[in-house]
Amino acid sequence: MGIAHYLDPIEIALDKGMAAKEVVCSITTGFRSIPSLRNAPGLNPYHATVADIGYGFDAVRGTIQRLRNGESISLVKEMLVFDLDTLRISEQQLKPNFYLVAKEADAKTLYLINTSQNLHQEMADRINEAIKYGKVFLGAEWVTILNRVQTVQAIPRL
Repeated sequence: MGIAHYLDPIEIALDKGMAAKEVVCSITTGFRSIPSLRNAPGLNPYHATVADIGYGFDAVRGTIQRLRNGESISLVKEMLVFDLDTLRISEQQLKPNFYLVAKEADAKTLYLINTSQNLHQEMADRINEAIKYGKVFLGAEWVTILNRVQTVQAIPRL
């Protein structure tokens, strides 16, 4: 089996997750125009984390493109694991902020909250699917690499 056999499913999952992310990002931008949500606790970090996920999808796609092009990058597997696991962390950071925003929803905005929640779950499902395929691709190396990159993930981003 070629490398595409492993990378194609990761990209397909990420494409579906990115579509959900784009809609969630639009909705969260729209939250700012709704008086009851404009100043909701958690709105700014929620929106920022949704954007972070978009950057994460792009990072994984870039790493996959490098793998497909056969670039000689000494840490390309580490990049893939780091990027996928960082997506997992970003998705987990959405939940508490989402619930803070959702508390401020009234009957008029509840459908937006529900739509966002469904799309958030779609993103989470696609990220987890991509990670599953990454684990299949790397086998036992996944855990070894993850243990090495987690120390880098612990460094706060500025």
